[in-house]
Amino acid sequence: MDVLILAGGDGKRIKSLSKNKQKSLLKINNKTLLKHQITKISKINKKIFLSIKENDKNIFNELKSIKKNKFIFIKESKKLGTAGCLKALKNYKIKDILVIYSDILFNIDLKKFIKFHNFKKSDLTLFTHPNNHPHDSDIVEVNANSRVTNFHNKYSKKKYVGNLCLSGIYIIKKKLLRYLGKKDYQDFSKNFLPKILKKKNIKIFSYKSREYAKDIGTPYRYKTAIKEFNTDKFKKGNLNSKIPAVFLDKDGVINPDKYNYKYQSPHKFINGTFEAIKKINDKGFLAVLITNQPAVAKGFISINKLMKDFKKLESLLGYKGSYLDMIYYCPCHPEKGHKGEIKKFKRTCSWRKPNNGMLLRAISDLNINKKKSFMIGDTVNDLIAAKKTKIKFIQVGEKIKLNNIIKYKNLKDAIDSIFKN
Repeated sequence: MDVLILAGGDGKRIKSLSKNKQKSLLKINNKTLLKHQITKISKINKKIFLSIKENDKNIFNELKSIKKNKFIFIKESKKLGTAGCLKALKNYKIKDILVIYSDILFNIDLKKFIKFHNFKKSDLTLFTHPNNHPHDSDIVEVNANSRVTNFHNKYSKKKYVGNLCLSGIYIIKKKLLRYLGKKDYQDFSKNFLPKILKKKNIKIFSYKSREYAKDIGTPYRYKTAIKEFNTDKFKKGNLNSKIPAVFLDKDGVINPDKYNYKYQSPHKFINGTFEAIKKINDKGFLAVLITNQPAVAKGFISINKLMKDFKKLESLLGYKGSYLDMIYYCPCHPEKGHKGEIKKFKRTCSWRKPNNGMLLRAISDLNINKKKSFMIGDTVNDLIAAKKTKIKFIQVGEKIKLNNIIKYKNLKDAIDSIFKN
């Protein structure tokens, strides 16, 4: 697969550090971000297209020492934008192209990303992930098949649309380039993506991954990336590396649990929840929600209402600088089985705690290190599911009346204890 690195931007937000050079030339661990990217990309293709400013001698000089790769420069005599620069690819014999913004530090399995794109027979596949700043990110909404159904530009007014953010990495078929407008300057998220999303014959998919991909476009994010580079958060960011997780129950752990309600609102949080989940994120553990949702099977709410509430939950966490890497839920109920809408999601009661189907699925999907992971819950069902999975269990609250369990008042205290020790 051909690869294009977009390295023609101004980098206005980080000029105080880049000193008027392209931000891809900022160094992380004594090596420029651009060279970090090329090292990863070389596993896919030795030939790399680069979109740069016409007279950017700094990038030319930076790449002189690299002999193993063939570089094809798309020189911009004027600003073309993150979509306008794609026009030049029409002149090359290519089919699909992997596009990477030059301000992204990443450690991802590109081959699996490409495999997903091919399996879905996708026209455009967006590499997406949750992050701690959805308020200034481009966000997509998807259906149960990962197909993109809606898009929210970071400049648009958006409230509770989830936290599935664009990463600055995507795969596009060359045939879509015909939808680029006549204007020279075009932005991918402002102009191009909203335009093609309206066309029903174009298949756009989201590849949601827990892998490490961080833009360094602001001084704060650049400094954060420098700190994370030598930690497991980056080193084990690739899906091929096992990574520990903290599994979280919902009701009674992050949201108040009131048994007199038929359905527990996910929008009210126990004190300290935002701080606790942020600490999980910062320490390089995955934060994974594992929750039974029998209210759907019982008919108290629809599956659409549940999905809408989960998006609001993700948004509220994101506004506080924290995020869940994944949510696993089981709306079925043992007495009623699977009926109506639930059939669409093909869940079985082996998922529902005290069974451990959700935990096993998460461990497989995310390549989780069980030995270093924790389950935090407040009921016997959580305890049994953790024991079946052979992961450490920590109780919050007073519902389980056993003396041989580690107990804490709330999630914040539990998380503080985990990382203190």
